[in-house]
Amino acid sequence: MQKKRFQNRIAESRWTTTFVLPVFSLVWVIAIYNNTEVLLPALCMLFSTFLMMSLNNNNGLIRIYSRMVSCSFLILATLDAVHFSLLPQGIVTLGEVGFFTLAFKSYQKSISPGYIFYAFLCIGIISVVWVQVIYFLPLLWIVMRFSLLSMSKHNFVASVFGILCPYWFLLLYLGITDNLEWFIFHFGKLLEFGRPLDFDVIPFHQAISLIFISICCVIGTIHYLRQRRNDIIRTRLFCQAFVSCNFGAFVFLLLQPQQAIYIQSLLIVSTAPLIGHFFALTKTRFTNWLFCILWLSCIFVTLYNLWNF
Repeated sequence: MQKKRFQNRIAESRWTTTFVLPVFSLVWVIAIYNNTEVLLPALCMLFSTFLMMSLNNNNGLIRIYSRMVSCSFLILATLDAVHFSLLPQGIVTLGEVGFFTLAFKSYQKSISPGYIFYAFLCIGIISVVWVQVIYFLPLLWIVMRFSLLSMSKHNFVASVFGILCPYWFLLLYLGITDNLEWFIFHFGKLLEFGRPLDFDVIPFHQAISLIFISICCVIGTIHYLRQRRNDIIRTRLFCQAFVSCNFGAFVFLLLQPQQAIYIQSLLIVSTAPLIGHFFALTKTRFTNWLFCILWLSCIFVTLYNLWNF
């Protein structure tokens, strides 16, 4: 029998969530104490964490018992909690988790307009607070086609209606308040471009968090590419969806670094299942050391951001 290392004992323990949730919730409490604007984004993050638990449980993202997906999500989201003060950041995070939770239910169902409508309704809500998410729509339709195997005329139309739905209500409200020019201002942001590769616009505290998340993303992606043959086809395709979304997020980050605060939210959601999969299913001495190094680095980054607020 292969020896269980520290990494595996943590990943497979039923007490991991019991420990991680209170400890990292305390970090959010400290962040709220230092900056009350963090409160609403923190509530979004709490709901997102429970949705990530549901996403993992309902789709069997890890083939053994492990809570590493939701724990990894909470840990990555807490790295820069004290600066997580914009409600749109929380909405982007919650919306993307909601999208995956609902979209995955349409797997291999070419006639599932209900799930697709509500999945893209989440994207529509995100677009109200961060209109640039519209640039990701072609990628999400590609994910529907090749990862979820659910693209059809019915589902495509449902996705379009889901995206437009929030704007119908906004149109009614803005018409009553005589503020229809908001639409021109809002969608005009799609034509506002910053300088590509201008990473000087990213604050240092956010840069180190992004670097850590990116390292976790690369590790999780390499693990998926090397070990995907060991998972069932359904799990492979779901992980492929996360990898595709991460790729799109990185490309967008390179082209428009000024959108980093929102890209970070997208990366957290798509990286957590991949790095959680890595933590739970690797058993070598090297990965055990890597697990310990990442944990210590995570603690250091979190404390650094708290200390330098």
